[in-house]
Amino acid sequence: SSSMEKLSRKLQIGVMGPAVTEYPRDPKTKKKVCAFAEKIGELLAQQGAIIFTGGMDGVMELASKGAKNKNGITVGTPGRTRGISNRYIDIEVLTPIDVGDFIFAGILSCDAIITIPGGAGTLAEVCIAYRNKKPNVVIEGINPDYDKLINNYLDESKQIVTYGAKTPKEAVEKAIKLAKKLYE
Repeated sequence: SSSMEKLSRKLQIGVMGPAVTEYPRDPKTKKKVCAFAEKIGELLAQQGAIIFTGGMDGVMELASKGAKNKNGITVGTPGRTRGISNRYIDIEVLTPIDVGDFIFAGILSCDAIITIPGGAGTLAEVCIAYRNKKPNVVIEGINPDYDKLINNYLDESKQIVTYGAKTPKEAVEKAIKLAKKLYE
């Protein structure tokens, strides 16, 4: 009796968050953002997920660094120039778009996303993830504006609820669970 084995793919999890220029001004919050980003990358890699980010500095770099600490695979979308992403990126996906490239090249490739609150760039990504019904786990307690999104819908179409998590461990567990659901 030969049962057809389902092709087992690695999960592709996005980590979205502020570049260095968009970091929170409060030093304590900034420190938390940085520590969480690296820890999330490590935990995702330990779960065997491929980490997708914009590939540049800030949260993108720290999440990728964390993933590389645990021998993970990292993908970045740095825009249109080869070799400009941070040193922890294994695979660069280039687009003819310089601003917001992750919106076009990253989000649709992800099975689920973890968002560390940042500025307007991160918020734009959250909206596109929502429109494409990508499960998104937002880190709580970093930005009150983002906290309002948790357990809510972004508009009347009620596409997909936004999830929340207080710790990197909780965020990764939720994201992996949500991503796996897509393949059940």
